[in-house]
Amino acid sequence: MDLKIIPLTSDNFSESVLEIGSELPNINTIKTLEKKATSETILKILGVITPNGRLIGYGMYVTGPWDPILEPDFAEVFIKVDPEWRNQGIGSWIFTKIEGIAHNNKSKVLQTQIQDTKEKDLNWAKKKGFDVTSHVFESQLDISLFNKDQYSSIFKKLESSGISFSTLDDYPKDKDIQNLFWDFWWELVTDVPGMKGKPRPDNDRMIALLKDFDKKGFILAVDGGQWIAMSMIVKENEDVYYNSMTGVVQRNRKKGLAQAVKIKAIEYALQNKVKYIRTHNNSKNAPMLYVNRKLGYEEKPGIYGLTKRIGD
Repeated sequence: MDLKIIPLTSDNFSESVLEIGSELPNINTIKTLEKKATSETILKILGVITPNGRLIGYGMYVTGPWDPILEPDFAEVFIKVDPEWRNQGIGSWIFTKIEGIAHNNKSKVLQTQIQDTKEKDLNWAKKKGFDVTSHVFESQLDISLFNKDQYSSIFKKLESSGISFSTLDDYPKDKDIQNLFWDFWWELVTDVPGMKGKPRPDNDRMIALLKDFDKKGFILAVDGGQWIAMSMIVKENEDVYYNSMTGVVQRNRKKGLAQAVKIKAIEYALQNKVKYIRTHNNSKNAPMLYVNRKLGYEEKPGIYGLTKRIGD
């Protein structure tokens, strides 16, 4: 069959793709990726198309400013093939093209992610030269099973010591406050396992990236007017919220603050009548995994992070 591999954008997707193979992205995925990119981001999306316009293979390469944060000279890659078309060299074809793009853009390391339950995909990546470098666990909380009343003593103890809780929405909506918030976020992010060496994203970039999210979900613990802990929770869809970041400044740890701000995040989700909260944690982040288990989160299949060095 005369297959072709072409660049895909939101502008040409509808005219190029008349049918989408199983488990492959649609035009909304492309638009979401393009929205994340800045003028300095290099984003390349490839599609393998049959003569009748069916998308059966998909590849993505991105480097530069991105979320999640990419280290300098690193590129995120992703490849997906319709299950009916696997074992025919399509994934290898896409990967060869992506490696060419990476060399043209002087990327030195390719990174990707694979669910830890997908052994065939993992073995394929290893054959292509990737090595496992991290293991992140997904956890999920069924909101209907959460009883916030059992945690009231935690807040009585913290509040009696002078600690209060607020949200970013409680503060003036000016640039100075937003910069303070993202400075604080970065202070906490740098302590997360796996974040060492990551470049700091520009505050303006983070402000733009999350401008449409409800700031009542950006929970803050405050002591003497100073922020000392945070937990960010954002809407994924009508049923699911995502707890993206929780952290406590080093001098205030071991006081139960991580659990407290996570509970506040759960309470926010309860107010919005969602069914589940999702989160991810690095396998090396034992304290946060422990907090999640205490709160009733159940571990789901994890994700391996893999890298392949392609340049010096």
